[in-house]
Amino acid sequence: MLTMRRLSLFPLFTLVGLMACSVSNSEGPQGGAGGTPPATGGLPSGAGTTAVGATAGTPTAGTTTPAGGTTVALTTAAAGGTTVPETTSPAGGTAVPDTTAAAGTTVAGGSAKSGGTTAGGGSAVGGSTSPAGGSTAAGGTTGAKGGTTGTTGPAGASGSAGKTATAGTTGGSAGTIGGGAAGAAGAPQPGSIPAGYPTPTADNYAKCKSSTVSSGLCPGGGAGPVCIECHFGGSAGNYAVTVALGGPAASQTYVSCEANRGLLKPVSIAAGQSQTYAFVVNVRTKESEPAENVSAGTPGLDMYFSGPTASPPAVSAIGYALVTAATKPIMVYIAGDSTTCDQPGSGFGGWGQMFPEHFNAPIGIANYADSGESSSSFYGSSLLWGAIKSQWTAGDWVFIQFGHNDKGVADATVQTNLEKYVTDAQAAKVNAILVSPPARVGSIPVGDQSSLHAISASGAAKDKGVPFVDLTALSTAFYNGLGLDVTAVKAKYHAMGTDVTHTSIAGAEALADLVAGEIQKQNITGLVEHMR
Repeated sequence: MLTMRRLSLFPLFTLVGLMACSVSNSEGPQGGAGGTPPATGGLPSGAGTTAVGATAGTPTAGTTTPAGGTTVALTTAAAGGTTVPETTSPAGGTAVPDTTAAAGTTVAGGSAKSGGTTAGGGSAVGGSTSPAGGSTAAGGTTGAKGGTTGTTGPAGASGSAGKTATAGTTGGSAGTIGGGAAGAAGAPQPGSIPAGYPTPTADNYAKCKSSTVSSGLCPGGGAGPVCIECHFGGSAGNYAVTVALGGPAASQTYVSCEANRGLLKPVSIAAGQSQTYAFVVNVRTKESEPAENVSAGTPGLDMYFSGPTASPPAVSAIGYALVTAATKPIMVYIAGDSTTCDQPGSGFGGWGQMFPEHFNAPIGIANYADSGESSSSFYGSSLLWGAIKSQWTAGDWVFIQFGHNDKGVADATVQTNLEKYVTDAQAAKVNAILVSPPARVGSIPVGDQSSLHAISASGAAKDKGVPFVDLTALSTAFYNGLGLDVTAVKAKYHAMGTDVTHTSIAGAEALADLVAGEIQKQNITGLVEHMR
């Protein structure tokens, strides 16, 4: 990988790498120029600053309408320790549900049904039950729960369950339970650390060095300007990696590896807090495109951390080791072209290099996409499809995307070519997913994309019974929905700010988000369980 000593040579290195990429990558009639020095933009999108949700409030006292009986008084502990009265009708009465609290607040539940079980986590008549904490928004990052649930009293008269609190803000604090202390601020929750993964150590982190860049990306990717780079050496292979993030001060840390590959979107951690994450990092002899004449990069495992000056990246410990039979990952291989590959410079980005951001260990991504490849050329290469087949094992996955470089080829021919990949995968008990190419942005609204052969990928997926991700349609809708003209779209998401076909790092991340979102939408078993 690039080091700070080599940043002074960055324009020349990038020029050579991108020229190699562009020369081998055929473009359509609207294809952008390649081989130009990269722009300094392309910041990864989706900065993960975590907002703290509303603190738990005091629930409104619920009232019940007695039905000929005597009202039984009870008390319920509100969040923060305030005691509020609540009345409940005796058995046979009709209880009026409690009112619902606003987002992020805590509400007292309804009274317990006879028989001793509480309905909706509410209060039991004759006893004292603390209210449940507020909910955090689904899909966001959730804070830890705080406090301890109160003791349920003896069974009382029937009452309706209290309403559930409205979801809190994304990444907000968890509500209190039983009047206990509030949960920690909601940083993105780490994935579980697989058994046998190395314990992160301060000694390993001591091998890293810090630097600062005033513009562009940090070495290894990340907006910076505070950068931390770690070069551990070692042989090629898949590495089990653990990192402990956080420290005495509040921090925001983006994690990447090898040739500008994203591993973890920016995660914000409160002062004094720590989170441990696990990754699978695929280390190849060439860090980026396997069959192109580009720099091999730094030998062995390379890890990078970056963040802003106001809340700089914080790492306390790192663990790494080549995987073993006990820590064997589930590998996801990618077969594709320059719109998908691990690009060697920071001016260009393929969506496959940002795809690892969406997965927890034990999923690992091995991106063998290569510039200029078509549905036929990639299949016949021992460095590309041959290399994938030599490594995969039953239960692994392969994403297949071609079409940009199949210009002038009949849809039926491209479909036949794509089906060959799936046939090979199924014979090896490897799971295949077909992806249509991302749209070319020659205009807004995006014009006709039939030359990309999305119909071929769709047909092959249907005939072979495998999932299909229509990235052509997804990216078209994404670009059209931005509310920007074509110049602004390319400036924000495409290589050099002008390229029609290739994305920048920011654009690559946006496309990776679309692919990941479709996997979740289709609920593809075997992948969704491991997604962040």
